[in-house]
Amino acid sequence: MLRATGLIPRKSSVLLAVPLLSLVNFACNKAQFGGEQYRAVRQENAPQNQNGSGTPFPQYDAKGDPVPYGTPVSPEVNQPGWVGSEVKNEVDAIFSTGAAANYYTDASTGNGGAPGSSNNPGGSPGSNPGGNPGGIPGFPNIPGLPNIPGIPGLGGGPRINTDASSGSGRNPTLGNKILTDSAGVLWLACRKDGQDAGEFANEFFAKAGTKVRVAGEFCPEAKPSGDITILFVIDRSGSMEGVSAEGPNDKTSNGSCGRLRAADLIVKKYQAMLNTTIRAGVVRFATQSEVKLPVGDLDSVANNLNSNIFCGSETGAAQLTNYHAALNTAADQLANLPGEKIVYLISDGSPTTGQGDPRQSGLNAAQRLRAIPGVSLFALFVGYKSGNAVNPRGYLEQITGDPKLVRVTSTADELVKAAATLGTVPVFMKAGDASATLENPAGTQAIKLEEFAARQDVPNRYYWVTEPFVLVGTPTAVTLNKLTVTGKASTGDTLTSVAKIGYHELLPK
Repeated sequence: MLRATGLIPRKSSVLLAVPLLSLVNFACNKAQFGGEQYRAVRQENAPQNQNGSGTPFPQYDAKGDPVPYGTPVSPEVNQPGWVGSEVKNEVDAIFSTGAAANYYTDASTGNGGAPGSSNNPGGSPGSNPGGNPGGIPGFPNIPGLPNIPGIPGLGGGPRINTDASSGSGRNPTLGNKILTDSAGVLWLACRKDGQDAGEFANEFFAKAGTKVRVAGEFCPEAKPSGDITILFVIDRSGSMEGVSAEGPNDKTSNGSCGRLRAADLIVKKYQAMLNTTIRAGVVRFATQSEVKLPVGDLDSVANNLNSNIFCGSETGAAQLTNYHAALNTAADQLANLPGEKIVYLISDGSPTTGQGDPRQSGLNAAQRLRAIPGVSLFALFVGYKSGNAVNPRGYLEQITGDPKLVRVTSTADELVKAAATLGTVPVFMKAGDASATLENPAGTQAIKLEEFAARQDVPNRYYWVTEPFVLVGTPTAVTLNKLTVTGKASTGDTLTSVAKIGYHELLPK
């Protein structure tokens, strides 16, 4: 079968593809993606393909069976509809890796692209999913990661993401599976004017016994109000600038560094927030830790976004990495403050010193910090080289207590792009709080959600997919099959996506 490599034009170029698509029809035993290849052509030729009732004539394969297809098509991954060649790669990537193919995830998974990236050298600026005004400039297409532009050769491959805090996991093979084990996949993307897809009416044409899947997203909205405190915990160990054949992982250049640019981007997100009182501060650490900027008004950090505060390494004796000291200092700063408290740990190494065992003492300090009411801990790692025997992600997931709050990157530029994919106040959803039901003339039945997990490239967004299920219908009338998927967010909101599938049961030719 042909495999789509991205979005395709929907007008005249589709008409030119008619002969080729006809050849594909006879070359395949089963139409993929709900017969989307043919439906796109059908829509372009609607006048001659409609009968008196306005229903498209069914298409048939070499065996005389009707080729299933759904309508309307989804031309972009952010619009609901039956999955076709236009969005095949995007949906495949989301369910295989937790990230759309044109978004950045991190070096430890080897997946993703860059916000605002371009296939052309010197790509133009674009918007980023974190909401930073003006976006992040596009980066040139650097070879090394096949089919995903803009990121230099990041290894690692997909992984199963077991998330104890949300009760969800990621199946790296599911993306390929959902597009081949059913006659069609209906994608319910979040709509711009709501937190979920709302109600989506559509049609599907296929013979009796046809199975389909429904997949989609929940986009719970953070509701920040009142008091919010953000605290940057910045690593200034020797390897940041480069010592003893280690690093540099974030070297100061032209008065800037990745830590500074990432902090600047994050501060701008909070400056745009309304109905909040925002405080901010900076803790720095290497072998020891210090409060560089005590918690005060957000302007106290915004006015000190410079290399003296955020870049460089500590001088003197060999400077190690002490998470125990850093996170305990952070806890001391936040322990008695009201409201939400968001910590951004930016480091280039796992702990090498601390109280007793460096790694365990770091975990102990992280647990103390996270035990403070209202604390969320993000971890941004810079300097991971693909293929290293020790991948920092697993340890950082224990530090933060939640995999979706971790980003692992190789370079300073990637660190900044990763900061764009972080949220402000995290919103959580659990697989155990989500359910799906199907209503049709046969009654109401529970439908299993085969996966429910957080996306890794966009903050506060969760995706789900049902098991394959059989549509119930009759050849004499359109039959409504109504699927309702419901989930609960940590904000207290209940989110619901409804697919109203008008099923046209087709008889063999």
